[in-house]
Amino acid sequence: MRKLFGLGTMLIAALGLITPASIAAESDVKDLTASVPSAECKVTCVDPHTNCKESEKVLEVLETLVKAINNGDWKTYGDNLDEHCTTFDESNHKLISGRESVVLDMKSRVEKYEHQGAPFVSVCIDQPYAQVTGDTAVVTFVAIRQYGGKHPFKEEAHATDVFLRQGDSWKKCHFRGAWKRV
Repeated sequence: MRKLFGLGTMLIAALGLITPASIAAESDVKDLTASVPSAECKVTCVDPHTNCKESEKVLEVLETLVKAINNGDWKTYGDNLDEHCTTFDESNHKLISGRESVVLDMKSRVEKYEHQGAPFVSVCIDQPYAQVTGDTAVVTFVAIRQYGGKHPFKEEAHATDVFLRQGDSWKKCHFRGAWKRV
């Protein structure tokens, strides 16, 4: 029943019938912005699925990364990436490799919309599932971003993130997701 509720919530949110703020009122939502000033992008995580304590830690890192991206905190973002992190740029079909290159790529994507007058308003991470096997973790989820400005719009991505354990912490080493307007 929870999966059906989560999928239904995601679809309704994607259609714009409810907002991430109204989703946050649901009992299975963890509000990650309690101490964040209202000018920053609101990040919520709906119906997380974990299989162990380590997978809970991985989801915490994912939440930290999403907040850092959406609030332009590039130091925190980079600190949570593996030195050899990679991502795939869906628009030009190229692999981006190395922490510095991945941070610069992400920063340019965010700034592109800001320059067009469309800042991030909120992000909903819907039903992230974290599977840990040894020192590797894979997280799958749907992310819904809402932009503000004169012409607000929403995007969603079906994403996969891979993390590696480094000592007591988890670092993202690869991610892939194609954003589409909804």
